[in-house]
Amino acid sequence: MRNVIKEVITKKPKPFWEVILMVLTFVVGVNFLITLCNKLGKKYAGLASIAILILSIVICMFIIKRLLECYTYILVDDELLFEKNVGKKNNLILKVPIDDIKIIRPYRELENDENIAYTYKFICDREYDKFYFAEFEKEGKRYRLIFKPSDRLLKALGNKVLNNAESWGH
Repeated sequence: MRNVIKEVITKKPKPFWEVILMVLTFVVGVNFLITLCNKLGKKYAGLASIAILILSIVICMFIIKRLLECYTYILVDDELLFEKNVGKKNNLILKVPIDDIKIIRPYRELENDENIAYTYKFICDREYDKFYFAEFEKEGKRYRLIFKPSDRLLKALGNKVLNNAESWGH
């Protein structure tokens, strides 16, 4: 039987008044830009209005994506999986064998290291005191990931990583 620990990390919902304020600010801003475009003349006003419309759509898509985005951490036997979820769509971003993880430490102990090829961030909020980072090797390169595990996941990972470190001679 497989041991599975699954956690979904979501953003705290914004207060209703804050969402309404953001929408009203956006609508007033677009209206102001369109009003300015009307003073450009017929030829340029049409092109500027189309540009504003396209820019508005892109900004709305970005905001909606950011509001619906969350991460799932899944520990299955000896693999740690990270998925990015937007609505009902799940995308596997990273799969790390536990044996490849060298360290797991609190985020406050993170130091700059130029030997790190890439840092993955699987966080949705700014509760830095609850963040952890892990370092692992893949194809001869060192990588980091920043995540916010629960105590249960951290304990399971800690036991496995500690056993790995002992077998590496650390």
